[in-house]
Amino acid sequence: MNLKIVLAVSIAFIITFGSLYFTINFSQNSERIDYKKEFFSNQLTTDKNKILLLGSSHIGHLNMTHITNEIIEKKPNFIVYNLADNGDTPKIRHNDLEQIINLEPKLILYGISYRDFNELSKLENSQAIDFDIKNSIEKSIPEELKSINPQLLTRKAIRTALDDLNIIEKPTYEIKPPNTPFFALGELQTKIISENELKRQLLIVLPEPSKIQINLENENVKKFYSIIKKLHENKIKTVIFTTPVHDIYLNEISDTSINTFNDIKKEISEKNNIKIYDFENRYSELEIWNNLDHIAYNKKSIIFSDEIANIIIKEIIP
Repeated sequence: MNLKIVLAVSIAFIITFGSLYFTINFSQNSERIDYKKEFFSNQLTTDKNKILLLGSSHIGHLNMTHITNEIIEKKPNFIVYNLADNGDTPKIRHNDLEQIINLEPKLILYGISYRDFNELSKLENSQAIDFDIKNSIEKSIPEELKSINPQLLTRKAIRTALDDLNIIEKPTYEIKPPNTPFFALGELQTKIISENELKRQLLIVLPEPSKIQINLENENVKKFYSIIKKLHENKIKTVIFTTPVHDIYLNEISDTSINTFNDIKKEISEKNNIKIYDFENRYSELEIWNNLDHIAYNKKSIIFSDEIANIIIKEIIP
């Protein structure tokens, strides 16, 4: 019986990774890379002083219309780009580093949160069978697959399958904030939900906050240090801010992970003389949440965008 299970799992992995390899190399990934190249190439000729926001969907929910208007009014010779990318991690962002440096930005604001440094447990998904096939599978994975976000890709694949079968309605992402080339939102991201709904989300949020593990030696921590160091070496002013998460989410994270996250911030700040603005538990009492770790893209939640605009203005004024 065990042999049959191993054989079935192995075949499933081969089919899955084969499909993923094809998808990454011949469809969406290549389009995404071309799209990014187009943006970076076009901005090389822009004569305004550039300010860049880096991070995942957490900063994609910022109201760029409000931020852009605030900056134009006070510093018209500056332009702000929100380079939020869904599922972004330092490991993924590191791939864009040279192009970011080539833009010669005057200021970079990097938004980070706990999940950016989460290390997947080596025991996850391994208890279902009593045969260790992990090493052989890893050897068969193409290098291109090792730099992707497996959780994001898996969720996207499931969503695509359900869409194709007409089981659920395909979402539309028609909200395209100004100066936000890699990220779009849908109506779902504009909704503000109640605290009771937030509590229920603990059952579905990924990664589960209680299982977040942050190790100073994991790849995302190392890549984050590398990014900040390279920006510092190129004399690009950089500030870091932690993105908001609700207290319901924060209270589930282990003290060990919280302490390690704080150690990362402290080391980065001291070694590179970088300011860090903390927003992680700033807004829990406000009814502005789209889910446990995202502020809603909504006029009622403009406070977060307003504070980011004020930080930008503060940091660029001599």
